[in-house]
Amino acid sequence: MRPHFHVDGFPVRVHPLFFLTALATGWTSASELGSLALWVMVVFASVLLHELGHAWAYRRFGSTASISLHGMGGTAQGTDRLTHRQSAWVSFAGPGVGFLLGGLVWGASALTPLGEQGGLVGVAVRQLLWVNIGWGLFNLLPVQPLDGGHLLASLVRARKGYRYERALHVIGIVTAVALVGLAIWGRTVWVGLMALTFGVMNLEQLRQLPREVPFKPAAPPRRSAARRASVAGAVTLDELLGRGPPPPAAPLTETATTEAVAPVLARRAPADTVEEPETPHDPAAVGQLLLDSGLAGLAVKPLQEAFSRAPSPRVGHTLVLALLETGRTAELSALLTSPRSAHLSEETLGAIEARAGGDEALTGRVTVLRRAAAPKLDEQG
Repeated sequence: MRPHFHVDGFPVRVHPLFFLTALATGWTSASELGSLALWVMVVFASVLLHELGHAWAYRRFGSTASISLHGMGGTAQGTDRLTHRQSAWVSFAGPGVGFLLGGLVWGASALTPLGEQGGLVGVAVRQLLWVNIGWGLFNLLPVQPLDGGHLLASLVRARKGYRYERALHVIGIVTAVALVGLAIWGRTVWVGLMALTFGVMNLEQLRQLPREVPFKPAAPPRRSAARRASVAGAVTLDELLGRGPPPPAAPLTETATTEAVAPVLARRAPADTVEEPETPHDPAAVGQLLLDSGLAGLAVKPLQEAFSRAPSPRVGHTLVLALLETGRTAELSALLTSPRSAHLSEETLGAIEARAGGDEALTGRVTVLRRAAAPKLDEQG
């Protein structure tokens, strides 16, 4: 879709619902038509600047970006894959630019007669402070899809991988419930509606996430008596550290020599005489553990093996996360075109679309899979 205009080289599209939402949020506070129109302009400029903050951060990390203003606010979408730390900076850049603008407005109103003036000038100052600082703080709450939720998720993933995805959504649900309670107490309808929407979104995403796979560590190896035996005449650690006198050296006889080398020869016995450590037999559990430990590159192979043996939405979701984490788009594309792609859940397709939005081949294949799954969903309904 063609953009409506460009700002600093970034394409921008504006949906009509954006202005309807701006009118709805300012209808109760604006007493006159002029202040309501001013509110819409302040919201438009502030939200656009907020999304430009995200877009500038994308550009800083070598990615192009596009901006969309819609009924839920705005979105800045990058085309290249970023690291978790870079994604955290991108998430904070939007509110950060708003805080900067709000600070400049506050400083100008405190140091100049601008803040003492009435009429629309005073109204504009208060609106700019509220939208850029008040909304900025609200936007940093730890609930997705707000910037605070994405910021927390990126920081957690940078340190712990994808181990705490369920916990992130639980935090979002708890935050949304608290916001609904505050909205009821403060009688702010739009805050309550937004919080309710965020809570439902996080609850649905939590339900679609695969359950954590319990991993049973391998049993410690049981060494044979030959391995536990000591070589005759060996120096102990205490003797080596000078904690006790060494025993007198025994004369080297044929019998002593045979007894000394017997344990060594026992170590060279056939492999079937030595018990090997048990290894886990579930490649899905191994891959999940490696991914949770931040070793996505090592997790791909066992997850591919598990998904080829017994395709399931849970294993497919974990495999897709590992492929996205390592940037192996060719293998991901091959997976999406294979018959096993029918086992990928909607949550998995959404993750592909969110993390690889700049790859038209991947997003096109996701669209095809969703259309193929639509008749099945209709039959179930």
